[in-house]
Amino acid sequence: MRKELRALLDAIEQKKQEIRTMVSQDKTTEANNEMAEVRKMQEKANVLRELEEDETRDYGNNGGQPLSEPSNLSKREDAELEKEYRDVFMKGVRRRDVSSEERSIIAEYERRAVMHEGGASGQTSGDASLIIPQDIQTRINTISRQFIDLSQFITVEDVATLSGSRVIEKDAEFVPFPLIEEYGVIPESDVPQFIPLKYAVTKRGGILPLTNELLSDSDQNIISYISTWIGKKAVATRNSLIMAELNKLAKKPLADLDAVKRVINLGLDPAISERSIILTNQHGFAWLDEQKDANGRYLLVDDITQPGKKLFKGRQVVVASNRMLPGDTAGGTAPFIVGDLKQLLVLYSRKFYELASTKEGGSAFTRDTTDLRAIMRQDIKTWDSGAAVFGQLDVSAIV
Repeated sequence: MRKELRALLDAIEQKKQEIRTMVSQDKTTEANNEMAEVRKMQEKANVLRELEEDETRDYGNNGGQPLSEPSNLSKREDAELEKEYRDVFMKGVRRRDVSSEERSIIAEYERRAVMHEGGASGQTSGDASLIIPQDIQTRINTISRQFIDLSQFITVEDVATLSGSRVIEKDAEFVPFPLIEEYGVIPESDVPQFIPLKYAVTKRGGILPLTNELLSDSDQNIISYISTWIGKKAVATRNSLIMAELNKLAKKPLADLDAVKRVINLGLDPAISERSIILTNQHGFAWLDEQKDANGRYLLVDDITQPGKKLFKGRQVVVASNRMLPGDTAGGTAPFIVGDLKQLLVLYSRKFYELASTKEGGSAFTRDTTDLRAIMRQDIKTWDSGAAVFGQLDVSAIV
């Protein structure tokens, strides 16, 4: 960001602070007059931004030859902004004062982050949270992959708005183009069934108390602590949403191995069955792991493409804990879900995690801690209920 634009954004922030003071003093007329000036300044800032982006896109450092890779300069500026924002973000976590210039860095970072995602606003109205820097977001995602994250088996769509809809067509109901004679009229019958799927992401979050000792530690240690906490909570939240949606499926009793095979061979469309996975808990896996063919060979085989994973009839077996995916121990059954979960479920997610901290709110004052609030926004919908079968497998022999 050029100095001229940075200075202008700083001035805009200072003006806004003055206007807030006027409003608090019931000086509405003066505040309106000042807002007109702010709007002019914002228009000028938009022009400077556009010029800066145009120069970044078309020219090199010397302003002469076009760049062979137009994004080089932009990438360097983004990297510089990322570093500046990260420093401001850590000040925010520690509840240190942020200058008006640093507020302009926050505003510019959020603008660019949302622009790259194709969205409208990184925050909701009235929310003072900071979006987490990209490198910390990446670290959280890496930590999440260390746990059983069921979202990897479903469709996840990052959305830029809090609500909206998507139009989809079910695999099981694809309709081919009909045969049309030369100069014939294209028929309107047999139109494929497109389904509007509406979403409305909701806010979920939690509080993490940070001791003064931790806050005096290095940035790296604080980031590691926060990232691990958010990573675990994010996985647990997504898994909870997925399990709640899976449990809406009709339950089908599976008495034995032949019943399992019938689900794979007859219960699903062949194209869906080919892409299916098997999701079960520890009891279901233990039962399946003991099954043998007529020659005494175990039916579960190793997946040579993923060491440590198992396959049944060519389908990956995913094992969740009994706690995450509970069965009916009294009835002697275990959940045994077979299907293409990517076609079954869609998780709509605001890509950004948001953080805010306080030393005065909640129990932070009495504990003498800094409370960190983390927020994520998601919604989950069933896309094609025919893409999976929720079986209740009889495992009474081992329970």
